[in-house]
Amino acid sequence: MTLTSPLLLTLSIVSHGDADKVSRLLDSIWEHEPQAGKFQVILTDNLKDNVPDLDPAPWGSFHLIRNERQAGFAENHNRAFTLARGQYFAVLNPDLCFTQPVFEKLLASLQAQYADLIAPNIVDENGLAQDAHRSLPTPFELIRRRLPGYTFKALSPDEDGFIHPDWIAGMFWLMPSDVFRQMGGMDEKFFLYFEDVDFCTRLRLRGRKILVDAKAQVRHDAQRSSRRQLKYLLLHLRSATRFFSSSVYRRALSQRR
Repeated sequence: MTLTSPLLLTLSIVSHGDADKVSRLLDSIWEHEPQAGKFQVILTDNLKDNVPDLDPAPWGSFHLIRNERQAGFAENHNRAFTLARGQYFAVLNPDLCFTQPVFEKLLASLQAQYADLIAPNIVDENGLAQDAHRSLPTPFELIRRRLPGYTFKALSPDEDGFIHPDWIAGMFWLMPSDVFRQMGGMDEKFFLYFEDVDFCTRLRLRGRKILVDAKAQVRHDAQRSSRRQLKYLLLHLRSATRFFSSSVYRRALSQRR
């Protein structure tokens, strides 16, 4: 698919003290995406004054939101979506780095595969796949992932190069704006964790299709805050408990039996 509409794509990025990473991400998008000058960029500074004023000129449209109070992942992107004018809506982590064009490829795959949400393969600096797409989680799996000796095993692509996970981490999503709108955005009862699991699970329960295009790659530098700081570990556990006790999870489990 060729990007011809001036505001075909809206990119939502949230910075939480990530000013340098945001600049690197935007520079990499501008370098590798031929139609970047037609994108709408909505950048949220969750710390109010951490991100400097940026030149809006390179972009088709640019909005910088400075939060008076810190908000969660879901609330920030939901709020950004109220300003979105693109036919497609992308959620991007600030610690991503584009090393090749991906949006035209993803849009073409989204349409050809009749998908509702798509992402590229997320790799580390060595080109190894990160655990950015997985099967439906379970409480046991959450514990097992933190035990010594655990090794992530990436899901394999099909013969056409597509991966069919149960959920995709919210570090990179691309979907028609109508899909995000029809889903009512992300559930703001979750805070920093499991918003993406819940959103993708609700999508699938509606019969919608999510995909990873393994032929497209974006680099990501993982932070793993929940494994290093007690505060984030507790937030992770609280959101996990909320999800595993939800009707969404129970319905998803019943469909797998």
